[in-house]
Amino acid sequence: MDSESSSLRRPDGGLWRDLEGAVLLGGDARNIAEMRQIAGALSPHVHATVLVEVCGAAEIESFDTGAGRVSWLDRTLDGELRPRGERLAQAIHAWCAEWACGEAPLCTVWLGARTPARIVRMTRALLPEPRVS
Repeated sequence: MDSESSSLRRPDGGLWRDLEGAVLLGGDARNIAEMRQIAGALSPHVHATVLVEVCGAAEIESFDTGAGRVSWLDRTLDGELRPRGERLAQAIHAWCAEWACGEAPLCTVWLGARTPARIVRMTRALLPEPRVS
């Protein structure tokens, strides 16, 4: 982790490296640069998940999250393009069910600026505390 990413601030003013628990970074291919920067700033003790909605294999890139995982959510299905945000919403819902229910550890979610408002609202409703940036 370089000094630039280690001092990267969250929207609430805190540092990404200071987070604990589970962290979800979600967005589309336009958010990859931001998600890479945030993932690079996270502590190695955080369980990081990156969800990237793409329009075909051409948008899939190399993405290293350290110990975390990256899921590429392709909107194309049988030659048809699924609605923007549909695959991302399904994946976020599954993540929240896994990490934010019951006695789960602290969860933090960052969603790209162009994430549809309905997905942001859904995510906030699924988390025990409103920790969505």
